Amino acid sequence: MRITSTQLQRFADCAKLVDRQARPLSHLKKEMTSRKFPVLYDDCSRIRSDLLDATLHDVLPRQEQSLEKTRRYMPQPYHLVYFHPATRLSSLFPDGTDPLHSPGMPFSRRMWAGGDITFDDHLPFKDFAILRCNESIKDVEIKGVQGDEKIFVTIERKIGYMAKGPGDSLADLDEQYDPLIENRKLVFMRERSLRLDTPANIIKYPHEPDARHTFIPSPALLFRFSALTFNAHAIHLDRRYCQEVEGYRNLLVHGPLSVVLMLQFLTEHVLYRHRVGKSRDRVITRVAYRNLAPLYADEGMALCIRQKEEHLWETWIEGPEGGLAVRASVRTAEKPPMQRERDTP
Repeated sequence: MRITSTQLQRFADCAKLVDRQARPLSHLKKEMTSRKFPVLYDDCSRIRSDLLDATLHDVLPRQEQSLEKTRRYMPQPYHLVYFHPATRLSSLFPDGTDPLHSPGMPFSRRMWAGGDITFDDHLPFKDFAILRCNESIKDVEIKGVQGDEKIFVTIERKIGYMAKGPGDSLADLDEQYDPLIENRKLVFMRERSLRLDTPANIIKYPHEPDARHTFIPSPALLFRFSALTFNAHAIHLDRRYCQEVEGYRNLLVHGPLSVVLMLQFLTEHVLYRHRVGKSRDRVITRVAYRNLAPLYADEGMALCIRQKEEHLWETWIEGPEGGLAVRASVRTAEKPPMQRERDTP
């Protein structure tokens, strides 16, 4: 199932949307960072959060089940299942990805390399409240030798409050306060020669974790997360495509799903226990993470946590042989419960 000449032509046609066909790579940064994206609007409905909760219910150990129905704030980092661009099917590349952040041909392969998220405040569930997401390409880096370059694209997303109710105007957009700022780094690569991925050197975390949780991600889990994130990328959905086109042995676990799993495990296993009987909550204020190796459906993975300092945590994911697949540093802080609570956002 190699990409055919027809499919390659479709890549080229889609790439015209970003006008990258004949430009040298040295012009990439200027061209891509100047792109303008429409503001993404979304509501504060808890429906998608509830669907993500249901998806993760049998995957993660839950300490807070009694609070699920009364929770007033969006869990961290559930914003990842909100704010999706409404890209038409006809605009997608043959592998299901959208062209918005793509450098264009010949960089037809995309992976999620890492990122960071800063939480200044929790996002509340509010009827009729509207949030906005301002998105921009913050940086573009070209790495590797000529002919085998990799294009690293950093996308900044600033999420803030907007309308207070159904009668409010878009003029109420508040650009002075962003309770959540995310940088996501994507890497774009040339088409690879067909070969199943070879075992890489296994790098293990040098310390034992304070807590560990193992499970096996199923294809159904990946399908649900793809649906919740409006993501049609074939590497998460089509096993034959993974093996015959990309050269992977099975479906790949999403980069943002790994972030959700790590932060939810930390929250449920450690931070929730900390606040029981306490007058102050311990909340996540920042996470920075890197994806180091693929994680696959139907293969074991382990979520791990280790406390380094009072408000500094290391969390990581190990593959089936114990090697590091994802590594993150998480900062927390103590705040009064329901800090910054508003009658309206």
